[in-house]
Amino acid sequence: MDNYNRTRHCIFKLTYHVIFVTKWRKPVISNEVGDFLVSQAKRLCVGMGGELLTGETDTDHIHMLISLPPDVCVKTVIRILKTQLSKEVHAHKEYGPYVQQFLSGNAPFWSASSFIATTGSVSMETVKSYIESQRTDEHKQKYEKKSPYWYGKGVSRQAPKR
Repeated sequence: MDNYNRTRHCIFKLTYHVIFVTKWRKPVISNEVGDFLVSQAKRLCVGMGGELLTGETDTDHIHMLISLPPDVCVKTVIRILKTQLSKEVHAHKEYGPYVQQFLSGNAPFWSASSFIATTGSVSMETVKSYIESQRTDEHKQKYEKKSPYWYGKGVSRQAPKR
């Protein structure tokens, strides 16, 4: 029972796999921005009584493995994380202008949706290794955008000629 969290009246182990996707799946997250987002998410989780066990980013999404106490509403934590991470990355003096290249105007950083799953059906090591493998080149090639309609960095916004 060493892996369990304890409070005065409760012993628990509640973990969630959470994914946020950038608005319009734009490739906004560089390695530096990703490291910043993970460190800020870690700080925010601790402030809400939880813990970010692991986090990893790709160019257009972030995976997090979060442990929360049973008295904390998961959806509230998700809302706070999305709002605060968006505000902090937009307000950052170095990353704010970088993000503005991809998300014009006052566009939110994250899409309105999110993925949340409990991790009870698989081992923690399986989820951790999956999340930590997100930055590998092999993983990135699997999900590379190949459509002529994808407007990534350096691609013209003009419609293809017919």
